[in-house]
Amino acid sequence: KVDERTRELTESLEQQTATAEILRVISSSPTDIQPIFDAIVRSASRLCGGEYAIVTRYDGELLHLAAQHNPRPGTAEETARLYPQIVRRESSMAARALLDGVVVHVADIDTEEVSPSLRETYRRIGLRAAISVPMIHEGRPIGVVGVSRGTAGPFSPRQIDLLQTFADQAVIAIENVRLFKELETRTDALTRSVGELRALGEVGRAVSSSLDLETVLATIVSRANELSSTDGGAIYEYDDQTEEFHLRATQNFDPEFVEVLRATPIRRGEGVTGRMVETREATQIPDVLEDSAYQSRLRDTLVRSGYRALLAVPLLREDRIIGGLVVNRKTPGEFSPEIIELLQTFATQSALAIQNARLFQEIEEKSRQLEVANRHKSEFLASMSHELRTPLNAVIGFSEVLLERMFGQINDKQDEYLQDILSSGRHLLSLINDILDLAKIEAGRMDLEVADFHLPQAIDNAITLVKERAARRAIVLQAVVDPRLGEIKGDERKVKQVLLNLLSNAIKFTPEGGRVDVSAALAGDVAEISVTDTGVGIAAEDHEAVFEEFRQVGTDYAKKHEGTGLGLTLSRRFVELHGGRIWVKSELNQGATFTFTLPVGPWRTS
Repeated sequence: KVDERTRELTESLEQQTATAEILRVISSSPTDIQPIFDAIVRSASRLCGGEYAIVTRYDGELLHLAAQHNPRPGTAEETARLYPQIVRRESSMAARALLDGVVVHVADIDTEEVSPSLRETYRRIGLRAAISVPMIHEGRPIGVVGVSRGTAGPFSPRQIDLLQTFADQAVIAIENVRLFKELETRTDALTRSVGELRALGEVGRAVSSSLDLETVLATIVSRANELSSTDGGAIYEYDDQTEEFHLRATQNFDPEFVEVLRATPIRRGEGVTGRMVETREATQIPDVLEDSAYQSRLRDTLVRSGYRALLAVPLLREDRIIGGLVVNRKTPGEFSPEIIELLQTFATQSALAIQNARLFQEIEEKSRQLEVANRHKSEFLASMSHELRTPLNAVIGFSEVLLERMFGQINDKQDEYLQDILSSGRHLLSLINDILDLAKIEAGRMDLEVADFHLPQAIDNAITLVKERAARRAIVLQAVVDPRLGEIKGDERKVKQVLLNLLSNAIKFTPEGGRVDVSAALAGDVAEISVTDTGVGIAAEDHEAVFEEFRQVGTDYAKKHEGTGLGLTLSRRFVELHGGRIWVKSELNQGATFTFTLPVGPWRTS
C-alpha cells in the first residue's frame, strides 16, 4: 500500500508539474501557439499512458495537424499525410470527437466497432488503443487532443482527466493567442488612428484659424507625408480656364525641383496628376521607370530627384476638381489601400482650405464693394435729409402759424387737419434727423461733444420732458439715483437722447395705469442706468432684433404705436461711442428693462 500511495503521489506530482510547465509556456508565448502544442503532446504521451500524442486544429471545414509526438521512425510522416482532413465520422477518432463533442475512447481497435478504413489506418501505423478529447470553446469545437499506444487496453480515469486538462489548456492557449493578436491589431489600429486624428486635428485647426492658403496647404502636405511614410509631396490647384494644375505647396523637395514644378504647370491628362481630371479617383504609379504608360515632361526631373513611386489624390468640391494632392516615394512599390484612404481624407481638408481661401477672397472683394456702396448710401441719405428738412421745416412752421390764428380764425375741421399736418411733419422730421444721425455714424462722421456733465441732473431733465406724457396716461414715473453718482465725461445731449428714447418707448408700450422706474447706480468704473416698465414686454428671440434698424417687434399693441424704428439703433450707437453697452431683459407680457452703461473713470471711447 505504501508503494501504491507513493506511485500515486509521484504521478500526481508529475501531472501537476506538467500542467504548471504548460501554463508557464502559455504565459511566455503570448503570440506563438506552437511551443504550447509541442509541450502538450510531450506531456500527454508521457503521462497519459500513450506512446503517441497529437493536437489537431479545426478551421470550420478541415482538421489540420498542429503538433504530434511520435518516437517511432516513419510514423510521424505517415500521420502527417492524413492531414488536412475532411471531418467525417469514419475518417478518424478525432473527427468523431469533434462532431459529437465528447471524449472518444477505444481500448482495442481490433475488437471495437470502428470503420474498416480507420482500423486499417491505425494498424498501418501500429496503434491499438486511443483516446480523443475535443477542445471546446464557448460550445464550439476548435480542435482535438489525442493519445494512442501500440498495446490494447483501456485508459484509466486519471489519464482521461489529465488529457481533458491538457485539452482545456490548449483552448486557453488558443484563446490567449487570439486575444493577444486581436489586442495587438486593435492597439496598432488605435495608435494609427490617434496619429491620424492628431494630424487631422492639426490640419483642421490650420484650416479654421488661418486664411493664409500657403501655410495651410504646407501643413497638410507635411502631415500627409508623415502619416503615409512618403518622402515628399505637393499640392496643386486646378485652373478651369487654362485646364492646368499649378503648384501651391511642397514638402521635402529640393529648390531646383520646386523651381521646375512652378515653371511647368501640369496640363490636363498629363502624368499622374493630369489624369485625375478624367478619373476623379486616386491614381498611382508604383514605379515611374517601369510604367510605360507614364508620360510626363517631369519624368526625368523626378528620377533625378530620386523619386520612383507616385500617388495622386484629387481635391474635389461638389464633384468638381479644384486641385490634387501628390505624394512621392523614393522606393518603388504600390501604395496600400490604408494610405490611399488616409490621403483622401487629407485631400478633403485641402479642398476645403482652397475653397475657404477662394471664398475669403470673394468675401473681401464683396466687403470692399459693400463698403463703397454703404458710404455712397450714407452720403445720399445725408444729402437727401438736408434737402427734405428745409421744406419740411416750412410746413411745420406754417402749420404752427395757422394754428395760432395769426392770419385769422379757422374752423374746427381745419384745426383738426392742421394738427394732423403738424404731428405728421414733426414725426417725419424726427425720422429724418434719426436717419441723418445714423448716416453720420456709419460714415464715421459722428463726433461726440465731450465735456463734464452732471449725470443725475441729465436723468432728471429727461424725466421732466416725458413727465406730462406719463401723467396723461396715469403712468407712475419714478427715479432712484445712487448718491455716489455725480459728474462724468461724455456728450450730454446724446446721453439725454438715449434716456429720452428709452423713456418714450417705456411710456408708449405701457398700458394706462402702469409704471415706469428709472434707476442709476455706480457699478465699479461704470454708471449703470436702467429703465423698467410694466408694459407688453419683448419675446426672448427679439431681444437683439429691437436694436436693428427699422425693426419693430412684439405684440399687435406695440406695432400699433408709430415710431421710426431707429430710436434703439441710435441709442446703441451713441452708448457704444461712449465706450458703454446696452441690453434688454424682458419676457412677453412681463414688462421690459433696458440697461446701458457709461464710463465714470478716465474718458475712453470705442
